[in-house]
Amino acid sequence: MRTGLLFGMLLGVASLSGCATKETVKPTENALTTFINAENAITSGSRTSGPWELGVVFSSSVAGKLTQVGSKMPEPGSYRIIVWDFDTKQVLRQKSIEQTAPDKLTLNDVESLALSANKKYVISINSQSGGVNKKYGFAYKTGSVDFMPFTKGSILVYNACYRNTATALFPDVTTNVKYELYGYPEFTFIPD
Repeated sequence: MRTGLLFGMLLGVASLSGCATKETVKPTENALTTFINAENAITSGSRTSGPWELGVVFSSSVAGKLTQVGSKMPEPGSYRIIVWDFDTKQVLRQKSIEQTAPDKLTLNDVESLALSANKKYVISINSQSGGVNKKYGFAYKTGSVDFMPFTKGSILVYNACYRNTATALFPDVTTNVKYELYGYPEFTFIPD
């Protein structure tokens, strides 16, 4: 009888300890939006021209996953977002984002993309929607002073880049722009 009782107690304790295990939820990071919203010295505006493939060069300090991409453009529309490998210029993820409200960040899930620590990537947005050039946003510091590179959370943003095109081409005609940020594309990063 004692053996049965002892066995029952051990089984009960073992099952309770299995229920106590909880996975730690890692916080999500939206580096571009967080930076623009937090910096008082940054001014935002909009321009009309194009079409432009407007990119941002970034890396993460730790390995993790890119799980969403999005847009925050001055006008509603359907915008193409592309995540590129900086070195090979290959498309890693591409998604059309239907932004229904002006200047409102719209994020959509993408197939999870593993990001390697300290490897450079580019996220870009095209300023055309339905074959029509749309306004695009830009952020700058007064006097055209450099404000990149900057770090927010695990993400290091190096610079902006762009190309005059409506088709999906790597935005490398004008590179290493450190005084203005264009678009805005955005992504959600979850550290491992």
